[in-house]
Amino acid sequence: MSTQTGESSNAICGIDDDFAVSTIKQKSLSSGELVQQVLEMVKNRDRAELIILGLIKEYSFSYHRLKDLLRENNLEVSFSKVHYSDIAPMVGLEPPMMGRDIPYFPMSRARLTNDLFRKIIEDIDVFTSQYGVLSDHRNEEARSRFLSAYFNRIVDLFSGLVYNTPESLLEGRMTTKGRIEYQFSIYGGITILFIEVKLEIGGATERLNCYAQVIAECDACAWMNTQNGFDIPIMAILCDGKSFRFFKFIRQSRTHNTKPQLFLGQFVGGFEEEPIYEMARGTSPADFIRRSRRLCESLFYVFLDGYNTGLEGYWNRSVEKGKSEGKGRDSTPGWVKAKNLAKEALEEGQVAWNLHNEGKIDESKVSAENALKLLAQSVEEAPWVGKGMRCSKFYTDTIADGY
Repeated sequence: MSTQTGESSNAICGIDDDFAVSTIKQKSLSSGELVQQVLEMVKNRDRAELIILGLIKEYSFSYHRLKDLLRENNLEVSFSKVHYSDIAPMVGLEPPMMGRDIPYFPMSRARLTNDLFRKIIEDIDVFTSQYGVLSDHRNEEARSRFLSAYFNRIVDLFSGLVYNTPESLLEGRMTTKGRIEYQFSIYGGITILFIEVKLEIGGATERLNCYAQVIAECDACAWMNTQNGFDIPIMAILCDGKSFRFFKFIRQSRTHNTKPQLFLGQFVGGFEEEPIYEMARGTSPADFIRRSRRLCESLFYVFLDGYNTGLEGYWNRSVEKGKSEGKGRDSTPGWVKAKNLAKEALEEGQVAWNLHNEGKIDESKVSAENALKLLAQSVEEAPWVGKGMRCSKFYTDTIADGY
């Protein structure tokens, strides 16, 4: 992998801190023309996925219509079938380098409070009781449900602003390598993908093909973002059941005449992955808790970063809409407060992690609490009607005992 250094992940990835509203001007593909492209896929079934990637590079079209046509023609299409040698050049990578030329972005962690992390451990206990430890899982469905325990509580912090939209461009079965298991959006802009791959990945070639799926899925989701007016980076989490790897994908406006770019997260110390530990027989509970916390705090950083990205993109779109209407939008001031507080929450969470890493435990606890307070304030400021729709807020024993 090629190493880069700098002041921020955005600077390293070659993007502006303020994400612009998409200015991509793609040619429109009519329904009839889309039918012809699908018929071409029928003739070349082994290259159907690459044909689709070529279409989203050049055209705007209805992906719902594309899905209907794929089903009507009995095309089993999935980006898990894409090979690294075919797709690497699309993001400026050389296949013979076998991924060693993928540039890095600085991956970080954000400290969780003890109370929040305790709830995550309790969730892991519950899921372990239901599905067993990871090494006992015999299929991807059990593993997927189990792994959600590591981030369900984190997603809940955003009170619905970060929500799972599992519909992807292609809906393939896990026949070869994997699929998008979770797809998190903020106001319609996809910012985080969780891609799960099959148990027991083989050698280097198979792992590179998993990277190929990351590229393809991210490119398709970035294309869907542009259809909704967003031009924002996407964070991707790749899980093989043993560890997590983190990627950042940037598909900037085609008016810049640049190829999309893929970056691999690298932690301080040169580590490229976050291992998943299990509470198996003979494992020290203390070791399991400490090591699991590192993983959860990596995920917390990803969600905070994705939340910031989504707010920035939606705020910019709100400003542009206001300009096009010849007036300011009522919601814009709320977005300014929300995105500024979100940025502070991300920074404070990282500060808390660094303080703990330096052995400053008490100071770290204060910063971690402040990060959650700032995040809660950001969520409160964001103008969205769906916030606070929680039945638990209205729960009383009197109500429950009445049924």
